Amino acid sequence: MQHLSAVRPARAIFLGSVALLLSGCSMLPSSAPRPVPPASATLPDATIAYTVTGQGALPVVFQSGLGDGKDVWDSVLPEVAKNHRVLAYDRPGYGASQKTATPRDPCTIAAQQRALLAQAGLKPPYILVGQGLGGLYQYVYARLYPQDVAGLILLDPTHPQQWQRMQTDATTYAVLLKTRRKLMFNSTETAEFDAQSQCLQHIDMTTPLRTPAMLLVRDKFGIEEMGSYETLVRAQEKDWQRLLGAPAIERITGAGYYIQKDNPVIVNEAVKMVVKKK
Repeated sequence: MQHLSAVRPARAIFLGSVALLLSGCSMLPSSAPRPVPPASATLPDATIAYTVTGQGALPVVFQSGLGDGKDVWDSVLPEVAKNHRVLAYDRPGYGASQKTATPRDPCTIAAQQRALLAQAGLKPPYILVGQGLGGLYQYVYARLYPQDVAGLILLDPTHPQQWQRMQTDATTYAVLLKTRRKLMFNSTETAEFDAQSQCLQHIDMTTPLRTPAMLLVRDKFGIEEMGSYETLVRAQEKDWQRLLGAPAIERITGAGYYIQKDNPVIVNEAVKMVVKKK
């Protein structure tokens, strides 16, 4: 579901990449890695299901968007895990993680992620990867705990002012999203959606991050997103470049909202590039 946010063409290293496709078969070939069963972390305010795979000194942490669990990264994790310890998890209320009554604002979610990483035994610094609303959460984490972060990769991240601006600059799509919230969102999605801008007044967004960062954005929008909403998203991509201090906006040709599914190789290459810059 394309709940939230989801320039120049991607650099030559990206354009030479070949997209990987998930197989529709239920049987894995003998050479494929076996699925890793999730572990469970009991935190003071939540119980969270997560997986840790791979090896390497610099952990990579994945954060999913609104409505998604850790499985949205399945086509990316195996390659990244060849060189890194990799953690992906279900936020409370998704997948195998129990719901929580804890506030769902970005600062609380960032703090929960930090507690999870400590309990999982992964020591900083981390490369943080986030998509959609998960991109906003990873950005807030980098602002709150800069000493923990070695690099940041955001895929179509939700802008801090996206919902506020949508209601004035993309009113037709805002009405559609309000209807989806009322009729289609579950309680966890509703809580995260409603709290997406809470606590951000305490975050410094006047200066760029001082850590290597890459901003990957989609090339394709749905029919209902075209027009004022697409225009708004493109404008906010430019502001994301400022917030991150990213050298460029990497528009991924042929990719939709789920860049990690449409072109997982791009995400793998982005991790390698950020590691080289750290």
